[in-house]
Amino acid sequence: MKAAVLKTARQLVVEDVPVPTLARDEVLVRVAACGICGSDLRYFEGENPWALHTLGVSTPNPPNIILGHEFAGEVVETADDCFKDLVGRRVVVSPYRACGLCALCRSGRYNLCRATIHLGHGAGWADRDYYPGGMAEYCPVWGDKAYVLPDHVSYDEATILDIAGVGLHAVSVGAMPPNADVAVLGAGPLGLCILQIARAWGANSTFCTDVYEKPLEMARAFHAEEAILSSDREPADVVLDRTSGVGVDMVFDTVGTSETQRQGLKMLAPGGSLVNLVANRNRVSLELVELAGERSIRTSTNYFFHDFQAAIDLAASGRLNLAPLITHRFPLGEVERAFQIGLHKQQHQALKIVIRVRG
Repeated sequence: MKAAVLKTARQLVVEDVPVPTLARDEVLVRVAACGICGSDLRYFEGENPWALHTLGVSTPNPPNIILGHEFAGEVVETADDCFKDLVGRRVVVSPYRACGLCALCRSGRYNLCRATIHLGHGAGWADRDYYPGGMAEYCPVWGDKAYVLPDHVSYDEATILDIAGVGLHAVSVGAMPPNADVAVLGAGPLGLCILQIARAWGANSTFCTDVYEKPLEMARAFHAEEAILSSDREPADVVLDRTSGVGVDMVFDTVGTSETQRQGLKMLAPGGSLVNLVANRNRVSLELVELAGERSIRTSTNYFFHDFQAAIDLAASGRLNLAPLITHRFPLGEVERAFQIGLHKQQHQALKIVIRVRG
Protein backbone atom coordinates (compact mmCIF):
# COMPACT_ATOMS: atom_id res chain seq x y z
CA MET A 1 0.00 0.00 0.00
CA LYS A 2 1.02 3.64 -0.43
CA ALA A 3 1.86 5.67 2.67
CA ALA A 4 3.40 9.04 3.53
CA VAL A 5 6.46 8.12 5.61
CA LEU A 6 8.51 10.57 7.63
CA LYS A 7 11.96 9.04 7.26
CA THR A 8 13.63 11.72 9.36
CA ALA A 9 13.17 15.47 9.86
CA ARG A 10 12.03 17.20 6.63
CA GLN A 11 12.21 13.96 4.65
CA LEU A 12 8.64 12.93 3.89
CA VAL A 13 8.18 10.44 1.06
CA VAL A 14 5.30 8.45 -0.38
CA GLU A 15 6.36 4.85 -0.70
CA ASP A 16 5.05 1.29 -0.75
CA VAL A 17 4.84 -0.31 2.68
CA PRO A 18 3.26 -3.60 3.81
CA VAL A 19 -0.46 -3.70 4.52
CA PRO A 20 -0.71 -3.98 8.32
CA THR A 21 -1.45 -7.27 10.02
CA LEU A 22 -4.20 -6.86 12.60
CA ALA A 23 -3.90 -7.58 16.29
CA ARG A 24 -6.92 -9.22 17.90
CA ASP A 25 -8.44 -5.96 19.15
CA GLU A 26 -7.96 -4.08 15.87
CA VAL A 27 -9.93 -3.32 12.73
CA LEU A 28 -8.49 -2.32 9.38
CA VAL A 29 -9.62 1.05 8.10
CA ARG A 30 -9.37 1.91 4.42
CA VAL A 31 -8.53 5.56 4.82
CA ALA A 32 -10.52 8.09 2.83
CA ALA A 33 -9.17 11.39 4.18
CA CYS A 34 -6.57 12.58 6.68
CA GLY A 35 -5.99 16.09 7.96
CA ILE A 36 -2.65 17.81 8.45
CA CYS A 37 -2.48 18.98 12.06
CA GLY A 38 -0.16 21.63 13.42
CA SER A 39 1.60 18.86 15.33
CA ASP A 40 2.25 17.03 12.03
CA LEU A 41 4.10 20.12 10.83
CA ARG A 42 6.17 20.09 14.00
CA TYR A 43 6.99 16.39 13.52
CA PHE A 44 8.03 17.21 9.97
CA GLU A 45 10.41 19.85 11.34
CA GLY A 46 11.94 17.35 13.77
CA GLU A 47 10.08 18.16 16.99
CA ASN A 48 8.08 15.75 19.14
CA PRO A 49 5.12 17.86 20.33
CA TRP A 50 3.35 14.92 21.96
CA ALA A 51 6.28 14.35 24.31
CA LEU A 52 6.46 18.05 25.13
CA HIS A 53 2.73 18.31 25.82
CA THR A 54 2.22 15.09 27.76
CA LEU A 55 5.62 14.27 29.24
CA GLY A 56 7.10 17.76 29.43
CA VAL A 57 10.34 16.59 27.82
CA SER A 58 11.94 16.61 24.39
CA THR A 59 12.46 13.13 22.96
CA PRO A 60 13.69 12.14 19.50
CA ASN A 61 11.35 10.67 16.92
CA PRO A 62 11.97 7.21 15.51
CA PRO A 63 12.45 6.85 11.74
CA ASN A 64 9.65 5.73 9.42
CA ILE A 65 6.60 7.29 11.05
CA ILE A 66 3.52 7.15 8.84
CA LEU A 67 2.15 10.56 9.72
CA GLY A 68 -1.49 11.44 10.28
CA HIS A 69 -3.83 11.07 13.25
CA GLU A 70 -6.87 13.03 12.05
CA PHE A 71 -8.48 10.51 9.73
CA ALA A 72 -11.62 8.73 8.69
CA GLY A 73 -12.54 5.91 6.35
CA GLU A 74 -14.32 2.60 6.02
CA VAL A 75 -13.74 -0.51 8.13
CA VAL A 76 -12.91 -3.35 5.73
CA GLU A 77 -11.66 -6.09 8.06
CA THR A 78 -11.72 -7.12 11.70
CA ALA A 79 -9.61 -9.58 13.66
CA ASP A 80 -12.31 -10.29 16.23
CA ASP A 81 -16.02 -10.99 15.81
CA CYS A 82 -16.84 -8.52 18.57
CA PHE A 83 -16.18 -5.72 16.03
CA LYS A 84 -17.82 -7.42 13.03
CA ASP A 85 -20.69 -4.90 13.04
CA LEU A 86 -18.18 -2.21 12.11
CA VAL A 87 -17.24 -3.87 8.82
CA GLY A 88 -18.56 -1.73 5.98
CA ARG A 89 -19.25 1.24 8.28
CA ARG A 90 -17.92 4.76 7.85
CA VAL A 91 -15.83 5.64 10.89
CA VAL A 92 -13.75 8.45 12.34
CA VAL A 93 -10.81 7.48 14.52
CA SER A 94 -9.73 8.56 17.99
CA PRO A 95 -6.03 7.96 17.48
CA TYR A 96 -4.69 7.23 20.96
CA ARG A 97 -4.85 4.50 23.56
CA ALA A 98 -3.80 4.84 27.19
CA CYS A 99 -2.27 1.98 29.18
CA GLY A 100 -5.20 1.63 31.59
CA LEU A 101 -2.88 0.52 34.39
CA CYS A 102 -0.98 3.56 35.66
CA ALA A 103 -2.13 5.82 38.50
CA LEU A 104 -3.26 8.48 36.03
CA CYS A 105 -5.42 6.01 34.08
CA ARG A 106 -6.86 4.45 37.25
CA SER A 107 -7.84 7.89 38.54
CA GLY A 108 -9.67 8.68 35.30
CA ARG A 109 -7.00 11.01 33.90
CA TYR A 110 -6.03 8.71 31.05
CA ASN A 111 -5.57 11.69 28.74
CA LEU A 112 -2.31 12.29 30.65
CA CYS A 113 -1.07 8.69 30.51
CA ARG A 114 2.68 8.61 29.97
CA ALA A 115 2.52 5.22 28.26
CA THR A 116 0.10 6.32 25.56
CA ILE A 117 0.24 4.67 22.14
CA HIS A 118 -0.62 7.17 19.42
CA LEU A 119 -1.32 6.62 15.74
CA GLY A 120 0.67 8.91 13.48
CA HIS A 121 3.07 9.95 16.22
CA GLY A 122 5.43 7.08 16.83
CA ALA A 123 4.63 7.50 20.54
CA GLY A 124 4.56 4.49 22.83
CA TRP A 125 5.22 1.79 20.26
CA ALA A 126 7.89 -0.87 20.50
CA ASP A 127 10.49 -0.77 17.74
CA ARG A 128 8.98 -1.55 14.35
CA ASP A 129 9.74 -1.08 10.69
CA TYR A 130 6.90 1.43 10.19
CA TYR A 131 4.85 3.27 12.80
CA PRO A 132 1.16 3.31 11.77
CA GLY A 133 -0.72 6.46 10.83
CA GLY A 134 -3.58 7.81 8.78
CA MET A 135 -1.69 9.10 5.74
CA ALA A 136 -1.82 5.64 4.22
CA GLU A 137 -4.24 3.61 2.17
CA TYR A 138 -4.90 1.38 5.18
CA CYS A 139 -4.40 1.84 8.90
CA PRO A 140 -4.90 -0.59 11.82
CA VAL A 141 -7.18 0.94 14.46
CA TRP A 142 -8.26 -0.35 17.86
CA GLY A 143 -11.87 -1.39 17.39
CA ASP A 144 -13.14 0.60 20.36
CA LYS A 145 -11.52 3.77 18.95
CA ALA A 146 -13.40 3.58 15.61
CA TYR A 147 -16.50 5.76 16.00
CA VAL A 148 -19.36 5.44 13.55
CA LEU A 149 -19.55 8.60 11.47
CA PRO A 150 -22.99 10.18 10.99
CA ASP A 151 -24.11 9.90 7.38
CA HIS A 152 -24.24 13.64 6.73
CA VAL A 153 -20.73 14.31 8.10
CA SER A 154 -18.27 13.92 5.23
CA TYR A 155 -14.90 12.23 5.45
CA ASP A 156 -13.22 15.60 4.87
CA GLU A 157 -15.16 17.18 7.74
CA ALA A 158 -14.38 14.19 9.96
CA THR A 159 -10.66 15.00 9.75
CA ILE A 160 -11.32 17.99 12.03
CA LEU A 161 -13.13 16.02 14.75
CA ASP A 162 -9.95 15.06 16.62
CA ILE A 163 -8.95 18.69 17.05
CA ALA A 164 -12.58 19.53 17.89
CA GLY A 165 -12.34 16.99 20.71
CA VAL A 166 -9.24 18.82 21.95
CA GLY A 167 -11.16 22.09 21.86
CA LEU A 168 -14.17 20.64 23.63
CA HIS A 169 -11.94 19.26 26.38
CA ALA A 170 -10.33 22.69 26.82
CA VAL A 171 -13.73 24.31 27.28
CA SER A 172 -14.50 21.65 29.90
CA VAL A 173 -11.16 22.17 31.68
CA GLY A 174 -11.88 25.88 31.86
CA ALA A 175 -15.26 25.19 33.48
CA MET A 176 -16.84 27.93 31.39
CA PRO A 177 -19.59 29.61 33.41
CA PRO A 178 -23.03 30.36 31.94
CA ASN A 179 -23.21 33.48 29.75
CA ALA A 180 -19.44 33.82 29.80
CA ASP A 181 -17.53 36.31 27.71
CA VAL A 182 -14.80 34.38 25.90
CA ALA A 183 -11.67 35.27 23.93
CA VAL A 184 -9.84 32.83 21.65
CA LEU A 185 -6.24 33.70 20.75
CA GLY A 186 -5.45 32.17 17.39
CA ALA A 187 -8.12 31.49 14.78
CA GLY A 188 -6.75 28.31 13.28
CA PRO A 189 -8.92 25.18 13.11
CA LEU A 190 -8.55 24.60 16.87
CA GLY A 191 -9.40 28.17 17.77
CA LEU A 192 -12.36 28.26 15.41
CA CYS A 193 -13.67 25.00 16.87
CA ILE A 194 -13.35 26.42 20.40
CA LEU A 195 -15.17 29.55 19.27
CA GLN A 196 -18.10 27.49 17.99
CA ILE A 197 -18.14 25.14 20.98
CA ALA A 198 -18.16 28.05 23.42
CA ARG A 199 -21.13 29.57 21.60
CA ALA A 200 -22.93 26.23 21.52
CA TRP A 201 -22.40 25.95 25.28
CA GLY A 202 -23.95 29.32 25.95
CA ALA A 203 -21.16 31.90 25.75
CA ASN A 204 -22.41 35.46 25.73
CA SER A 205 -19.80 37.36 23.71
CA THR A 206 -16.89 35.84 21.81
CA PHE A 207 -13.69 37.53 20.63
CA CYS A 208 -11.02 36.08 18.37
CA THR A 209 -7.51 37.19 17.40
CA ASP A 210 -5.01 36.24 14.71
CA VAL A 211 -2.10 37.65 12.75
CA TYR A 212 -3.66 37.44 9.28
CA GLU A 213 -7.06 38.12 7.83
CA LYS A 214 -8.22 34.80 6.37
CA PRO A 215 -9.03 33.03 9.67
CA LEU A 216 -10.58 36.20 11.04
CA GLU A 217 -13.05 36.21 8.14
CA MET A 218 -14.06 32.74 9.31
CA ALA A 219 -14.37 33.92 12.92
CA ARG A 220 -16.75 36.66 11.81
CA ALA A 221 -18.79 34.08 9.89
CA PHE A 222 -19.05 32.16 13.17
CA HIS A 223 -20.46 35.30 14.83
CA ALA A 224 -17.48 36.51 16.83
CA GLU A 225 -18.31 39.96 18.20
CA GLU A 226 -14.80 41.11 17.36
CA ALA A 227 -12.25 39.44 15.07
CA ILE A 228 -9.05 41.30 15.88
CA LEU A 229 -6.01 41.52 13.63
CA SER A 230 -3.33 41.68 16.32
CA SER A 231 -0.82 43.41 14.06
CA ASP A 232 -3.32 46.22 13.57
CA ARG A 233 -4.90 46.61 17.02
CA GLU A 234 -3.89 45.65 20.56
CA PRO A 235 -6.28 42.75 21.30
CA ALA A 236 -6.51 43.38 25.04
CA ASP A 237 -7.44 47.03 24.50
CA VAL A 238 -10.22 46.06 22.10
CA VAL A 239 -11.61 43.43 24.45
CA LEU A 240 -11.48 45.72 27.47
CA ASP A 241 -13.18 48.49 25.51
CA ARG A 242 -15.98 46.15 24.38
CA THR A 243 -16.50 44.80 27.92
CA SER A 244 -16.54 48.22 29.65
CA GLY A 245 -13.14 47.59 31.16
CA VAL A 246 -14.11 44.34 32.88
CA GLY A 247 -12.49 41.81 30.55
CA VAL A 248 -13.55 38.29 29.63
CA ASP A 249 -14.28 35.28 31.82
CA MET A 250 -12.32 32.83 29.69
CA VAL A 251 -9.28 33.10 27.44
CA PHE A 252 -8.13 30.18 25.30
CA ASP A 253 -4.55 30.50 24.03
CA THR A 254 -3.99 28.27 20.99
CA VAL A 255 -0.80 30.12 19.97
CA GLY A 256 1.47 29.80 22.99
CA THR A 257 3.82 32.77 22.81
CA SER A 258 4.91 35.18 25.51
CA GLU A 259 2.94 37.84 23.65
CA THR A 260 -0.33 35.90 23.57
CA GLN A 261 0.05 35.02 27.25
CA ARG A 262 0.55 38.71 28.02
CA GLN A 263 -2.48 39.66 25.95
CA GLY A 264 -4.60 36.95 27.53
CA LEU A 265 -3.83 37.93 31.11
CA LYS A 266 -4.38 41.61 30.35
CA MET A 267 -7.89 40.94 29.00
CA LEU A 268 -8.89 38.48 31.74
CA ALA A 269 -11.57 39.55 34.21
CA PRO A 270 -11.24 38.95 37.97
CA GLY A 271 -12.04 35.32 38.69
CA GLY A 272 -11.36 34.41 35.08
CA SER A 273 -9.28 31.56 33.67
CA LEU A 274 -6.75 31.46 30.87
CA VAL A 275 -6.57 27.98 29.35
CA ASN A 276 -3.27 27.30 27.58
CA LEU A 277 -3.35 24.61 24.88
CA VAL A 278 0.24 24.80 23.66
CA ALA A 279 3.41 23.21 25.00
CA ASN A 280 6.74 24.49 23.69
CA ARG A 281 10.03 25.91 24.93
CA ASN A 282 8.92 29.56 24.87
CA ARG A 283 9.75 31.43 28.06
CA VAL A 284 6.97 33.46 29.62
CA SER A 285 7.44 35.96 32.44
CA LEU A 286 4.69 37.62 34.44
CA GLU A 287 4.18 39.68 37.55
CA LEU A 288 2.15 37.95 40.22
CA VAL A 289 -0.14 40.95 40.35
CA GLU A 290 -1.39 39.87 36.91
CA LEU A 291 -3.04 36.92 38.66
CA ALA A 292 -4.64 39.10 41.35
CA GLY A 293 -8.37 38.83 41.78
CA GLU A 294 -8.35 35.02 41.61
CA ARG A 295 -7.33 34.94 37.98
CA SER A 296 -5.85 31.57 37.01
CA ILE A 297 -3.89 29.83 34.29
CA ARG A 298 -4.94 26.29 33.36
CA THR A 299 -3.52 23.87 30.83
CA SER A 300 -5.41 21.40 28.68
CA THR A 301 -4.02 18.18 27.23
CA ASN A 302 -5.61 15.86 24.66
CA TYR A 303 -9.22 14.88 25.44
CA PHE A 304 -11.40 12.26 27.08
CA PHE A 305 -13.16 9.82 24.79
CA HIS A 306 -16.54 11.24 25.77
CA ASP A 307 -15.24 14.63 24.55
CA PHE A 308 -14.58 13.05 21.15
CA GLN A 309 -18.08 11.61 20.98
CA ALA A 310 -19.52 14.96 22.05
CA ALA A 311 -17.63 16.65 19.21
CA ILE A 312 -19.10 14.13 16.75
CA ASP A 313 -22.57 14.84 18.14
CA LEU A 314 -22.07 18.62 17.84
CA ALA A 315 -21.03 18.22 14.21
CA ALA A 316 -24.00 15.96 13.52
CA SER A 317 -26.36 18.53 15.06
CA GLY A 318 -24.99 21.34 12.89
CA ARG A 319 -23.80 23.39 15.88
CA LEU A 320 -20.18 22.68 14.92
CA ASN A 321 -19.67 23.71 11.31
CA LEU A 322 -16.51 22.08 9.98
CA ALA A 323 -16.71 22.30 6.19
CA PRO A 324 -15.76 26.02 5.91
CA LEU A 325 -12.47 25.35 7.74
CA ILE A 326 -11.12 23.24 4.88
CA THR A 327 -9.24 25.43 2.41
CA HIS A 328 -6.97 22.95 0.61
CA ARG A 329 -7.22 19.33 -0.53
CA PHE A 330 -4.46 17.20 -2.03
CA PRO A 331 -4.09 13.58 -3.11
CA LEU A 332 -1.69 11.40 -1.14
CA GLY A 333 0.92 11.65 -3.89
CA GLU A 334 1.17 15.42 -3.31
CA VAL A 335 1.59 15.24 0.46
CA GLU A 336 4.97 17.00 0.46
CA ARG A 337 3.48 19.96 -1.41
CA ALA A 338 0.60 19.99 1.08
CA PHE A 339 3.07 20.20 3.97
CA GLN A 340 4.91 23.08 2.36
CA ILE A 341 1.65 24.99 2.10
CA GLY A 342 0.93 24.20 5.76
CA LEU A 343 4.34 25.54 6.75
CA HIS A 344 3.61 28.79 4.86
CA LYS A 345 -0.10 29.06 5.64
CA GLN A 346 -0.30 32.85 5.58
CA GLN A 347 1.20 33.03 2.12
CA HIS A 348 -1.33 30.47 0.85
CA GLN A 349 -4.29 31.62 3.01
CA ALA A 350 -4.56 28.10 4.38
CA LEU A 351 -6.59 26.87 7.33
CA LYS A 352 -7.26 23.14 7.25
CA ILE A 353 -5.41 21.03 4.70
CA VAL A 354 -6.84 17.59 3.93
CA ILE A 355 -5.07 14.70 2.25
CA ARG A 356 -7.59 12.72 0.22
CA VAL A 357 -6.14 9.24 0.40
CA ARG A 358 -8.98 7.71 -1.57
CA GLY A 359 -11.30 9.38 -4.06
